[in-house]
Amino acid sequence: MAIPYWTIEKAPGAFVTNIQTVTFRSGRRVLSDLYSSGQATVSGRRPDLLPTLAIGDTLIMRLYNPNTSPATIFKRDMRVSDLQITYGTVAAMDTYTLTLEDAFAIAGRSRVTRTWASGTSTKTAFENVCTDIGVVYNTVVATTPKTMSATTVTDENALAVLQKIVNTEQGLLYAYADGLEYYTRQWQSNTDFYAFGDAGGANTTYQQVQFLSMADNYATYVLVTIDGGTPTVSGTGIYSYNIDTYALNASEALSVAQYVKGALADTTSVPNTLSVLLNTESSSRTFGAMGQNTGVTLTLRSQTYTANVIGFTVSSTPEQTRVTFQLAGTEQYAYLVLDDTVYGTLDYNRLGF
Repeated sequence: MAIPYWTIEKAPGAFVTNIQTVTFRSGRRVLSDLYSSGQATVSGRRPDLLPTLAIGDTLIMRLYNPNTSPATIFKRDMRVSDLQITYGTVAAMDTYTLTLEDAFAIAGRSRVTRTWASGTSTKTAFENVCTDIGVVYNTVVATTPKTMSATTVTDENALAVLQKIVNTEQGLLYAYADGLEYYTRQWQSNTDFYAFGDAGGANTTYQQVQFLSMADNYATYVLVTIDGGTPTVSGTGIYSYNIDTYALNASEALSVAQYVKGALADTTSVPNTLSVLLNTESSSRTFGAMGQNTGVTLTLRSQTYTANVIGFTVSSTPEQTRVTFQLAGTEQYAYLVLDDTVYGTLDYNRLGF
């Protein structure tokens, strides 16, 4: 089998060459994680052959797998955040380490000052922040966006503000080199499912599966605070989780608290990571799963689990390329889709949120 490989291009014909290793990370590790910058680290030889690079330059990363059709299985734009060069006694011994990041890093370094009237939608607030910090945006509306209380932010960290907006909505955020995408709640239900398993056949054969420790993604007591207001609580017990929102009122804050508790109080045993070796992969299934909150079915020892991809890491060396998916069980998505075999499970939702 041929070995998958990366190309990294600054402009047509201007490539990062002599690549030795690539690690690309995107998304979250568990549902309770805050949003943070995706990052790629590229190491190689002969930095003198690199194209001219500056902080903020956009590079196009493409991953090819000669074993599949089409061979281009992944493409993502990233921005240069650092370049480290280590010199040896001769040029052939010189090495470089290139660090890349996405637009979450722009938000994390930016400040925002803005006032929103009561009833402003989370969609509008998200778009306002993106405009203020100079990043392009896209919004996908699956359900009518939630509305916010009267809110003023003054010189606040833009990523923290975006986190509160998405907490209010219980939607999703994704980042690219210079842009952000915002999905309203329940968009997760509109996913395709990609099959992985331990028996081959119609499934892509995984290399390793790990199940989640409840301590990492479990809460029975959720405390939701409206920005500058009084906390609202759902549940009891010592396993607690706190989130800040711009919820419209106490009733809406309670809805958020109940929704989150419904997800984090789930005790169903679910896989957290799924690892696939691309060297032996002849299907494009793994590429398909490397999208926005895609669904996977996992067959393990004759039992089938359903989960959603909330993040992934691609690790490449000259010998192999491995994709490790971070998963959340579909039971942890606290809403109901009637007559759906996956999302139609009762007792995991609060209708009307």
